[in-house]
Amino acid sequence: METREGQLHSARILVTIVSLVYGVLPLLADLSPTHVLHPDWPPHARFHTVWLLATNTSVAGCALWLLWRSRLALGLRVRLSGALGVCVLGGFCVAALTTRLYGGALSDPEGGVPTLFGLDVNLLVFAPTLGLVVFALWRSAGRETV
Repeated sequence: METREGQLHSARILVTIVSLVYGVLPLLADLSPTHVLHPDWPPHARFHTVWLLATNTSVAGCALWLLWRSRLALGLRVRLSGALGVCVLGGFCVAALTTRLYGGALSDPEGGVPTLFGLDVNLLVFAPTLGLVVFALWRSAGRETV
């Protein structure tokens, strides 16, 4: 049977991976000619995309600091960092699920975002990553104090 420390350590590793996924991958994909530098994008859309990227990367940085540098109890650090990931990835899922309400799309029909098994790669990366962080939160559940 795994110890409480082992559960917390594995949850910390999972939340670290999740934080890197939402904090780094969008930067690599979106600071490109298919997104922020796309010649047909309105300047205001570029502004909002850069704002989103800066916010997500900053939130990921905070999550990583909590996970690895903070002096709070490990369980609390994992849960706070995981909650930040749920906010970012949950926001992606809300945006993806409500595209019809605001005339959005997961990708541009002109290309830029590949598909795998007929599904948008963003969906295949970020939806399971949300599941991963929820699993990590479940692993870290406990009654520790500061």
